[in-house]
Formats: sequence, C-alpha cells, structure tokens
Amino acid sequence: MFINETDLVDVKVHYIKSNHRYSAYTNVEFEDMDLEEEEKKDYKVLSLKMRELTWGLYNQLQEDAMQDDHNGNPQFNVKLYKENRLLKLIKEWDAKTDDDKPVPIAQRFLSHLAPDIAETILRAYDEISFISGDEEGKS
Repeated sequence: MFINETDLVDVKVHYIKSNHRYSAYTNVEFEDMDLEEEEKKDYKVLSLKMRELTWGLYNQLQEDAMQDDHNGNPQFNVKLYKENRLLKLIKEWDAKTDDDKPVPIAQRFLSHLAPDIAETILRAYDEISFISGDEEGKS
C-alpha cells in the first residue's frame, strides 16, 4: 500500500536502428513479435531501473507540467510532462556513448534520445506500473 522510495522497477527496451531511424519495443511487445532467434540478435537492449510512482510524485509531475499560455491561463504541457517523467523516474540505466562511456541521467542527454526510444521507455514503465483493462476485470 505504501511505496518505499528506494524500490525500483526494472524496465527493458529493445531497439534497432535502420536507415537512420530507431524502432523500439517494450519487453512485452518484443516477446510477442514473430522474430527468428537470429533476427532477435540484431536488437540492442537498454536496461533501466526506475522509481516506483508514489501518489506524491504522480501529483508533482502533473503540477510541474502546468504552464501559463500567452493569456496567462494555466495549461497542461504534455511535452514537459513526458520530459519530467523520464528525468525523475529513471534512476539507473546502462546507456553508453559511442566510445563506451556511461551516459549520465541528465536532461541534456535525455533530450538527445531517439523519440521512439523515449516513448517506449515510458510505455514500458506504464506496462509494468499500471493495471491494464484486462487485468482490472480479473478477480
């Protein structure tokens, strides 16, 4: 019922680069793909440890994504929300530079992620962290 701040969620993202374009898949999506074992070897894996989402952090992320529009009216900024989720939820990852050095978890590096990889990290986290509609109906 209460989440320990030190508890982390393991997240894996499978990705491949082809023609200057990245395609990324959550662990569940990757396992459901109809790939031969040799094809699976072409994919790289990004492993992450992410904070469990507490009620307080959930609300803080939403509040931090509020910005005033040009008329001074508060609006929810989806881009800012996603960026903050990545920055505040990722605690560890095995991302490396081209010369095999660890990449720190910082806004300047997160902003250089391929969009499909960033979106897939969030989707994979949500798959693990939230009950799906199918699970909700089970008793």
